[in-house]
Amino acid sequence: MKPVTCLLPSACALAVLSLAACGGGGSPATPSGTATISSVSSGAITAFGSVFVNGHEFKTDNATVVDDDTLARTTSTAGLEVGMAVDVKPAMNTSGGPEAAEIHLHPLARGIVDASNTTANTLTVMGQTVQLTASTTFSDHRACLVATPTPCAAVTGQSGLASTSGSGGTATAGSYVTVDGYLYASGPAPAGANIVATLVSVRDLPTTAIGANYKAEGVVTALAGSTATIGGLAVDLSGATCFAAETATPCASAFNVGQVVSVFAATEPALPVSTFSATTALLRDKLVVQTAGASIELEGRVSSVTASPASFVIRGVTIDASALSGTTLPAVGDEVRVLGVVASNGTSVTASALTLEHAARSATYGLEGDVGSVAAGPTADTYVLTLLGQSVTVNAMTRLADRSLRDGDRGDSASNPFNITTFPSYLKASSSQHLLVRTAADAGGNLTALSVTIAPASTVAGIAGVVDATPVPVNSSTRGTPSTFSIHGLAVSADPAAIVKRGGEHSPLSSATVAAGDFVLVRGSLASTGLVVAAPVGPPDRFAINIVIDTGVPSSEDHDGF
Repeated sequence: MKPVTCLLPSACALAVLSLAACGGGGSPATPSGTATISSVSSGAITAFGSVFVNGHEFKTDNATVVDDDTLARTTSTAGLEVGMAVDVKPAMNTSGGPEAAEIHLHPLARGIVDASNTTANTLTVMGQTVQLTASTTFSDHRACLVATPTPCAAVTGQSGLASTSGSGGTATAGSYVTVDGYLYASGPAPAGANIVATLVSVRDLPTTAIGANYKAEGVVTALAGSTATIGGLAVDLSGATCFAAETATPCASAFNVGQVVSVFAATEPALPVSTFSATTALLRDKLVVQTAGASIELEGRVSSVTASPASFVIRGVTIDASALSGTTLPAVGDEVRVLGVVASNGTSVTASALTLEHAARSATYGLEGDVGSVAAGPTADTYVLTLLGQSVTVNAMTRLADRSLRDGDRGDSASNPFNITTFPSYLKASSSQHLLVRTAADAGGNLTALSVTIAPASTVAGIAGVVDATPVPVNSSTRGTPSTFSIHGLAVSADPAAIVKRGGEHSPLSSATVAAGDFVLVRGSLASTGLVVAAPVGPPDRFAINIVIDTGVPSSEDHDGF
C-alpha cells in the first residue's frame, strides 16, 4: 500500500481526499442470489434512508439495535454510521420489502492508537494490526468539535490520528478509537493484518469505567498458562470471567488455539499496549444466527483458501464451497459476498452463491471534480455518473456521504437522506456539485464507484491511479514546458516543477519524473485537453493545489490515494 496523502488545502479538516480504492467492485463469480426476508445480512452499512447492507435496503421503523458486547438494546438507529459492520436479522412475514427486526453491532477493537504507518496504511490498536483501505470510513465524535471559540479540526483520515508517544507511566496516549471491520486472521494480503477496517470512529477517552471500554477480538494463536495471545496482544486471563458456549467456564479450559475470542476491560492498559489484563473474555464460536439451516448473507475479505475440499475463510468463518460446482475459488485478499446456510455445527456456512465484490490486486482510481452528468443505469438502483469525462457506475454497494457541510455528519447519521434511491435528486439539489469518488476498474477498464462523497465547492480537479503505458509518458526538464502522461485515459499536462516524489513516510518531497506503471496523485485544474498542473509558487508542498506526487511502482495493484 502506498501513503495516503492529503492534497486539498481543506482536505485534512474535511475528510476529503482518500480516493483510489482497495475495496468494492461488483464482478460476479456466480449469480449472487437475492437476500430474502429470511436471510441474515452481515456486512458494512453503505448508506441510510432505511439501512443499506450488502446492497439490500432494510426498513428500520420497528428495528431493535443490539450491542453484542454489552447486550444494550435500543429502538433508536441514531447511533448507526456508514461503515459499521452489522448483522441484520430480518423481520418475518413483512410486506413491502425487507424489514430489519434486529441490527447487531459488533466492533472488533476499542482502545488507543499506539502506532500509525501511513506507508502500509495500518494502525496498531490493542495489539491488533488494523488495515485501512480506501473503503475505510472515518468519523469523529469528540466533544472538542463543538467547543467555542476555537473548535478542534475533525479527524477525517489516518493523518489526523495521534499515536502513543513514550511508554509506561510517562506515555502520552494516542487517539481513542472504535474499529469496525472484518477479522483477517492470516494470509499474505494484506500482510500481517488482524482486522480490515470498514469504520474508524474517533472518540474522547472514556471517563467512566464501563466493562467494554477497551476491547480486542481475534483468533487465539497461542495459550500458555493463563495467557492467551490475540494478534500482538498477550492477554492475562488470571483475573477474568470467561464464557464459552454462553456459560461461565474456568478460563484455563475455556478456549483453544484457533478460536475467535473477545476480551474486555474497563480501564486503560499500560501504553503502548502489548499486555492486557482482561476482566471478561467471551468465546465467539457461533455465527450471529446459530440455527442450523438458517439463511445468511456474509461479506468479507478472504484470509485463506483450501482447494480440496473446496473452502475458504472470511471474517474467521469457514465457507464450504463444495456446492459451488464450476466456480473458481476466490483468492486470498479478495472481497466477497456469500449467500448460504449455517452448517449443523453453527460455526461454518455452506455456500449456495458467491459474488466477487473486489478482486485483490485490481486497478483502482480516485477522482475529484464537479459533476458532469447523472444517467439511469441498466438496472434498478444503478446510475452512471460522469466526472472528469470518466463514466462511473454507482450502485447500492457504493458508500454515499455528504461532507459539504461543516459538521460532516450527514453521511453518517440515520437521518441521512443521501442513499441510492435518492442519489440523482439529492445530488442535483446539493449546493455543492464537487465530488470525491473512489473507484475500482474491472478487466475491461469499466469503473464502479466504491464511494461518492459530496465535498465543499472547489475549482480543483484531481485523479489518482497508475500511469497508462499508452501514450508513452513524456518528461520535460524545463520549467514552463509541460511533461505529459495519462491516467485511465485522462490526459495530464504538468509543469515539471510541480512533479515530486516521496521516498518514505517522513521523507521530504523531491523532484521526479513520471513513468508508465507508477502510481501518481494529480491535482490541478480541468481544461478541454485534460488536467493541467501549473508550476507551483515556491517550493512544492504536498498541500499545494498544483502538484503531482509520484510514489513509484506500487507494491500491489490496490492502492489508497489522495
